Amino acid sequence: MSCPESQDSCCTPACRTKAAYFLGALVVILLGVGLNAMLKSYTETGAQAARDARAKERSKAQSEIRQTTAQELGTAALLDKAKGVYRIPVTAAMQLTLKDYENAAASRAAFVARVEKITAPPPKAPEKPSAFE
Repeated sequence: MSCPESQDSCCTPACRTKAAYFLGALVVILLGVGLNAMLKSYTETGAQAARDARAKERSKAQSEIRQTTAQELGTAALLDKAKGVYRIPVTAAMQLTLKDYENAAASRAAFVARVEKITAPPPKAPEKPSAFE
């Protein structure tokens, strides 16, 4: 069967080939989109549960850190008895700092001395005696 001449050039083999390629490409694209949607729905449920569990863990850890930090900032404690290092509440530290800096030069000198005392390296361990002594 041949096409009547009155139709445009719709029945030529070249036109049919182009239409077949177009339909084939459209089918491949639609299959790809469908497979992508299917795989996404299968993997999304497990991933969401894992994210929710991890979010609960992070929230719990964050609340513990905030509680510990608030407690440390608001209480006094002995940190290192040998070096004389203490932790004091922030408000008390601010008041002491303001009082200290009424004489700025002496305050800076005292601060440097405290820092050197705290960061001083420990004394060297005694050397082992030689086996030949």
